[in-house]
Amino acid sequence: MKQHILTLIAALFFTQGGIAQSSGTFTDARDGQTYKTISFQEASTGKTVTWMAQNLNYKGEGSYAYDDNENNRKVMGLLYTWEAAKKACPNGWHLPTDSEWAMLVNQFGGMDRAGEALKSVKGWSEDGNGTNSSGFNALPGGIRRKGSYHVLGFFGFFWTSSPAGAEGKAWGWNFHYGGPPSSNKQNLTKAFRFDVDVANGVSVRLVRD
Repeated sequence: MKQHILTLIAALFFTQGGIAQSSGTFTDARDGQTYKTISFQEASTGKTVTWMAQNLNYKGEGSYAYDDNENNRKVMGLLYTWEAAKKACPNGWHLPTDSEWAMLVNQFGGMDRAGEALKSVKGWSEDGNGTNSSGFNALPGGIRRKGSYHVLGFFGFFWTSSPAGAEGKAWGWNFHYGGPPSSNKQNLTKAFRFDVDVANGVSVRLVRD
C-alpha cells in the first residue's frame, strides 16, 4: 500500500501555475504504438481530462510523413488532412473540438503565455523552445500544403474537429518558433487560433473520451 502511494506521488508534477498533472501511456491496439499521455483537472469545469502528449503516428489514407520521409515520423508523427484526422482516432479517443483546445490553452496561461508551457524543450528553431512545464510537449511538425512541405521546426499546427465559418476550412491551433533577433520574441510564448484549409496536412493530438 505504501509503495502504491509513493508511485502515485511520483507520477504527479506541478507547473509554475500549481496545476497538478499525472503522466501515463496509451497503446494503440491497431499497430502497437505506445503514446505518452498527460492528465489534469480543468480549472473551468473541474473535470479530469487526458490528452496524448505525442503527435499521432497512425498510418492511414490522408496521412503523410514530412517530406515523404518515413524517418520524420519517429519524433514528429504524421501530418493529416482534416477528414483523415477525424478517421484516425483509436477506440476511446477523439479529435479535440475547438473548445477543448481553447480550454487547454487557457489552463496553461492563455493565448499570450501558453506556448511557453505547452511547447517541447527542444526541436524549435532559433531558440524558440518552451519549458514543457505542462507535459504536453508540442512539437514543430510543420505543414503539408498542395503536396509540398513547409516550416518544419518553425511552426506546430494542430487540427480541431470543429468546422470554421468558411467553406472548406476547419479550426486549428498553432505555436510559433523563436524568430530572428530582430523579431518579436513574445511570439514564442503565444498560442494562435486560425482557420485551416481541410486539404492541408497538419499534426494531430487526441483527447480521451
